[in-house]
Amino acid sequence: MEKGIFYAVGVGPGDPLDMTLRAKQILETADVVVIPVKKAGETSAAYTIAQQAADMTRAEKLEVVFPMKAHADYRSYLQSGALDGVYAALEAGKIVAMVTLGDVSVYSTATYVRQMVEEQGYETAVAAGIPAFCAGAAKTKYSLCENEESLLVMPGVTDKTAMEQVLGQFDNLVIMKAGKALPWLLPMLEEHDLLERTVMLRNVGMPDEYIGAPTEDTYSYFTTLLIKKGGLR
Repeated sequence: MEKGIFYAVGVGPGDPLDMTLRAKQILETADVVVIPVKKAGETSAAYTIAQQAADMTRAEKLEVVFPMKAHADYRSYLQSGALDGVYAALEAGKIVAMVTLGDVSVYSTATYVRQMVEEQGYETAVAAGIPAFCAGAAKTKYSLCENEESLLVMPGVTDKTAMEQVLGQFDNLVIMKAGKALPWLLPMLEEHDLLERTVMLRNVGMPDEYIGAPTEDTYSYFTTLLIKKGGLR
């Protein structure tokens, strides 16, 4: 029997209208849709978004638990049997599609899954999605970079020393998953006269979306900062 194919599908940051036609097509033809959750039975943001744009009623649903921990060794975790259901479906020749927030190539657990599946000898493919910082930049009408400007995309788990260094090296920065770093990051930006040149994106495309001046009022895992050293315009 011919083996199936695994698709890692980016569904965008929150608004189902931001999901691509390619993602919709793959999800509507998939035999199995893999739903990433933090714990069994929990609602998946990625699946909720996809559900509003694609008809997946014909597909079998397969939950895979991804404990949300900083610096988690997902490769070791996935080798412990978490993907057994995926492998079984692929062995049966089924089309398997995993939904993931944003874009698969930007800090996505779906990347680890795709790599592991491919290492087991199965065919894989990726459907790009709109990352939160691109969707947020579009809503603010800010250019992430232009002419000869440089742009760095980095995670908020970066330590203070590294952050100090990059603030002086790049013209524009995108700091993703910045929520827990805000207590020390915002004062640092103020010291560098960058706070007024920073826009905060929180839960872009979701009902509780916030786009505006940086604030520590509400923590969200989906907090992104756009920093333009030349000024927001």
